[in-house]
Amino acid sequence: MNKFIDFLILLLLGFLIGFNVSFTFIIAPLLFSHLDHKAAGEIMNLIFPYYFASGWVIGIVIYTLIGIKSIKDKSIIKNYKGFVIGLLLLVIAHMALHKTVLPLARSVNLQYYVSLDEGKKDEAKLLKERFKTIHTVSSVINLFNLGLEVYLFQYYLLRNRRLKKEDK
Repeated sequence: MNKFIDFLILLLLGFLIGFNVSFTFIIAPLLFSHLDHKAAGEIMNLIFPYYFASGWVIGIVIYTLIGIKSIKDKSIIKNYKGFVIGLLLLVIAHMALHKTVLPLARSVNLQYYVSLDEGKKDEAKLLKERFKTIHTVSSVINLFNLGLEVYLFQYYLLRNRRLKKEDK
């Protein structure tokens, strides 16, 4: 059972890393380079809620799996302290993107296009600058999440190997 849970945790972390890399470095650049800015943004707005939610939902699933492992092994939290703290940060960061940054970006972006349609170019320019700031914050958090996901994957994998060697 423990091997299956370990495999599942690594699989879920690998999925998060793959999802993050594919959206950040493949899908978003392709959409924005082949479609007009507004259409690409609308497509990304359809995808982002699932993308951001997947991070915190998978994080909670991994916490649950750690909890299941701790039924048998009471020292698991002590052995995986850095992992548990990192996972907490990951869940919080993905929730921040999903529940705070994304709604802000959508709202400002909508206001920007409404201002353009109404011919309010000065207001639209200010809104575009505000959106760029929000996008920068989102990008920084997203890259932080990617780094954290890689850290969690290698931490769990290497800690698992070390603990198995100690058991022998």
